[in-house]
Amino acid sequence: MTANIASGAGGSPRLLSLDAFRGCVILTMIWVNYLAGMPAIPYWLEHAGPRADGITMPDLVFPGFLFIAGMAIPLALRRSVGQVTPALLARLCWRAFSLMVAGVVLANVYRYSAAALLPRACYMTLFYLAMLLLWRQGGARWQAWLGAALMLVLLLLFRGQPDADFPSQYLTHGWWGILGMIGWAYLVCSLLYLVTGGNGMALTGALAGLLVLYMGGTAGAVAIPAALNQLVNVPQVLGSTAANMLAGVLATLLLTKAGATPWQRVRALVWLALALFAAGLLLRPYHGINKIQATESYTLVCAGLILALFIVFHVLIDLWQWRRWRLFLLPAGSNALFAYIAPDLWEQSMAVLHMPRWWWPYLEQGGAAGLLNAAVMTLAMMACTALANRAGWRLKF
Repeated sequence: MTANIASGAGGSPRLLSLDAFRGCVILTMIWVNYLAGMPAIPYWLEHAGPRADGITMPDLVFPGFLFIAGMAIPLALRRSVGQVTPALLARLCWRAFSLMVAGVVLANVYRYSAAALLPRACYMTLFYLAMLLLWRQGGARWQAWLGAALMLVLLLLFRGQPDADFPSQYLTHGWWGILGMIGWAYLVCSLLYLVTGGNGMALTGALAGLLVLYMGGTAGAVAIPAALNQLVNVPQVLGSTAANMLAGVLATLLLTKAGATPWQRVRALVWLALALFAAGLLLRPYHGINKIQATESYTLVCAGLILALFIVFHVLIDLWQWRRWRLFLLPAGSNALFAYIAPDLWEQSMAVLHMPRWWWPYLEQGGAAGLLNAAVMTLAMMACTALANRAGWRLKF
């Protein structure tokens, strides 16, 4: 989704800060993924535990993705308000379904069976190739059809070791994975935006309703059909996770408010960030701030923090015009899906070629050397994304 926005002061019609901020979130994601499980690193660089009441820096990455995706929804759909067509709904469903399928595969791959027809590295390399062909922006129609055919074959070929989360040897949605959860939240928030006509008050009420859905569903006070809850964890995915993305929708509505000056919009964003953060703290006694459980407090506190960080980017880039430093972030910001898969695509491709892991010497050692190794690899993946952009391999689901 592009980040086009009407300027309130005769400035650039492009919201450059959103692309730069998306690139910053991607960069952070790659770095903390390399740090996952690394010994001898500061506690704030490790994910908070499953029973923790609090967050660390890595715990902000997923909410950052959700919030940014939410900010893009009004920018992409505002012209469609009042003109909802079957073609538009089909496109929304296709985008959501594409993310769900990719999310399920990536969530299942850890249990890939050694007895499967294809070796795991070969399977995943072909899977990423299918994603590249299917989602390539401006690609030829035959490439999309080839990618779809390859994806279908790979979905049918998957075989995994059954476990408590995934009881079948075939692909199953024991959980939807990161991309799948984003897909569900995107579908919910896009439909809410269209149904309400982009009305801020109505969407604020919808945000509260999603949080109530989480709290009520978790407490058993909201009746949720068992079949639906088996398909998707309604309280967590359709409730609090979608609420995180909807907070991003509200931020863009304030950022594009007609008749307001740029600094009036900034003040409104600051008040929204404070309100989200304060509400999260007020609700903290109920379920705590817990990422694994996607609690309402986690959703609100993270949304407030992410919005505060975005405000800094917006002021520096869009208002003060300090733009040169953003150039490093834009390649990943404008091609987020490629940057997301780049690290594992590299790993699996090198495994297929039986290349030694010469880039991996200090990641398992941890400490200062491990942190530096992770930083170097992160910069390398950002460079790969920039090269992919130049070669015309921009992905858009």
